[in-house]
Amino acid sequence: MSQLKLTEFAFFEPEPTPQPAIIQTEPQPRTQTITLRPYQEEAYEAWLMKGRRGIIIAPTGTGKTVIACHAIMAANTPTLIITPRERILKMWQESLKVKFNLEATAFYDREKVLSNLTISIYNSVVLHPWILDHFKMVILDEVHHVAAETFSQILFRLEGKDVMALTATLKREDGRHNEVAARLPVVYCLDLATAIKNGYVSPIEIYPVSAPLTEVESRLYRDVEHKIMRVRSELEAAKATGSSNTRWLETQLKKLLNRRRQLLSRIPSKKKKVLELVKACSEDRVIVFSESIDSIEELKNYLTENGVSAETYHSGKPEKVRDAIFAGWGKEFKVLLAVRALDEGIDVPEVATGIIIASGKSTRQLVQRQGRLMRPVEGKTAKLYVVYAESTYEYGIFLKLKGIIKGWVRVY
Repeated sequence: MSQLKLTEFAFFEPEPTPQPAIIQTEPQPRTQTITLRPYQEEAYEAWLMKGRRGIIIAPTGTGKTVIACHAIMAANTPTLIITPRERILKMWQESLKVKFNLEATAFYDREKVLSNLTISIYNSVVLHPWILDHFKMVILDEVHHVAAETFSQILFRLEGKDVMALTATLKREDGRHNEVAARLPVVYCLDLATAIKNGYVSPIEIYPVSAPLTEVESRLYRDVEHKIMRVRSELEAAKATGSSNTRWLETQLKKLLNRRRQLLSRIPSKKKKVLELVKACSEDRVIVFSESIDSIEELKNYLTENGVSAETYHSGKPEKVRDAIFAGWGKEFKVLLAVRALDEGIDVPEVATGIIIASGKSTRQLVQRQGRLMRPVEGKTAKLYVVYAESTYEYGIFLKLKGIIKGWVRVY
C-alpha cells in the first residue's frame, strides 16, 4: 500500500488550499469475505438499490461497522472513513485490522497519512477538505454530526461519490437532521424494539431511582425552570414574527438548559444513591453518565473515600491519559465516570451496568447512552439506572428511555 506522509505546511489557509503534487493509491486487495447477518444483508442491498448513497440506521451493537467493511471490500476502491473523534478513529483502525485484515492509515491532528483506506475525523476534513477529492467512497460514521453547522459543508463535497452514512439515531433536537436526509436518504432503519426481540442486541432493564432535593436545591431548580419557560415563550414568539432576536434567545435557552442539568448533576443525595448501586453491583465494570466535569470529579472523590475504585473520563484530560484510563477499566478500577466523551464510540461488550445521574432528554443522547450497555453477549441482560431528582423533569428521562425500548420514539 503506498502512503504519503503529509507534514504541517500551509493547510490552514482559506481555500483554495495547496494540495500535494500526487497521491498514488492502489486499491487494497480483498483478503477475506464477510458473512452478513440477514438484517445486515438487507441494509447493504437497500444501500445498493439507492445508488450506493444513503443512511443506515441501526442500534448500537448491531454491526453497522460490519456492513461498512463489507461495502469497502466489495467496492475495492479508495475509501475515506470519517468519524467524530479520535477515540472512535482508533477503534475503527483496530477493528479493521483485527477483524477484517484491513490496514487503514489515519489523517487527523496528530498524524496525516493518506492511503487507499484512510480514517479521519470531521474537524480534520473541514480543515483539509481537499482530501475528499482523492476518494471514490466515503463512510460517514455517526452521521448526525454532519448536520452541525460547522460540518455541514462536507455534504456539499460528496456529489458523485459512493456514500454510506451510519448512525443509531439521526434525529436532532435542532431539526437539522432534515438537511442531512435531504441529501442522503435513509435507506434502511432497524428499530431497537425489533433488535431486542430478534436477539441482535442484549435486552436491557431500566430502573428509576429517586433522589430527594433539599429546600435550597428545590428553590434553585424552580428559579431556573421559570427562566427556561419564559425564554421558551419569548423564543416561540420571535420565531413566529421572524424577529432578529431568535438566535440570541436560542443561545440563552441552551445556557439555561445546561445550568439546569449541571445543578441536578451535583445534588448530594445522588452521590449516596450511586454509592449504594455500585456497592450492590457484582460486575467488574460500571459506567456512570453525567453532564459536567465537576460533578463526576466530585463523585469520583466521594466513591473513592467510601471504598469504591473509580476514574473519570472527559475532554479535559489528554488523549493519552484517557486511553490509559480506558485500558485500566475493569482491571485497575471498577467505576468509569464520563460526561459526554463516551456517549459514542465505546466498544466494551462486557459492560452491562450503567447509571445516569444527569442527562438531557434528546433522543440521540439517550439512544447512545443506553446503547453503550447493549452490545450483544450471550446470556447478558443490561441494567440501566436513572437516578433522578424528585419533582423535576428528570423522571421524564426514565419514561423516554422506556419509550425508546418499546419503539414508541422515532429515531429519525
